[in-house]
Amino acid sequence: MHIYERLRLHPERPQIRQIRRAVELLRQGLFAVVPTETTYAMMVLPESLDALSEIRMLRCLDDRHLWALACSGLSQAARYAHMDNRAHRILKRSLPGPFTFILPASSQLSKRVFGRRRDIGIRIPEQSICQMLLEELGQPLLTTSMQLPGEEYVETDPDHIHDKVRHLNCVLMDAGWCGMTPTTVIDLCGDTPEVLRYGLGEWDG
Repeated sequence: MHIYERLRLHPERPQIRQIRRAVELLRQGLFAVVPTETTYAMMVLPESLDALSEIRMLRCLDDRHLWALACSGLSQAARYAHMDNRAHRILKRSLPGPFTFILPASSQLSKRVFGRRRDIGIRIPEQSICQMLLEELGQPLLTTSMQLPGEEYVETDPDHIHDKVRHLNCVLMDAGWCGMTPTTVIDLCGDTPEVLRYGLGEWDG
C-alpha cells in the first residue's frame, strides 16, 4: 500500500505532533525528506531496506555511495564509528553543525546496507526539526542530500520536492524553502584531517 504524507512545520518552533507523526511513518518503513541547516536531505532507518531501495533508485546510487549517519549526539555516533581522542575532540568542537566527518565504521553497521565499505559519514545536525526528529526517534538515520540525477543543485523548494517524491513511500517534512549549500566534508580516517568538500561549515583545521 502506497503511503505519502506532507507535513508542514514551523522551521524554528516545530510542532511536536508533526514530529511524532514523522517518527511513526519512519518506523513503518518510509523514508523522510527533512530540512537541515544546510539542505533538504533524505533520511531513513538503516533496516528499512525497501525505502533504501527507493532512495537509491531516485538518486541512481550504487553500492559505493558513502552514506552519512545523522545522529542526535556524540554518544550515539560513537556506537557506529570508531573515534580516537583526536577525532572526538574535533567532533565535539564542530558538532552539531554543518559538517560531515568520515570515520572508520564499527561492526554495528549492516553489511546489507554498506557492503564492503569500512567508513561512514557522521552528521549531527543543528536545525530544530532535524534535531527533534532524531531525539524523538532515539535512533540514527541514514542520510543523503536531496540532489537528483541531472540536477546541478540540491532541491530547495518543497513544492518541487513534493512533485518528485509523492509517488513514493515517503513523508515530506515541509518547512519552506531550504538552503542549497551542502555540509563541509572532512575525512578523519588518515593521519591528518583531509577536506573532501568545502561547504557551509568553516574549517580551520
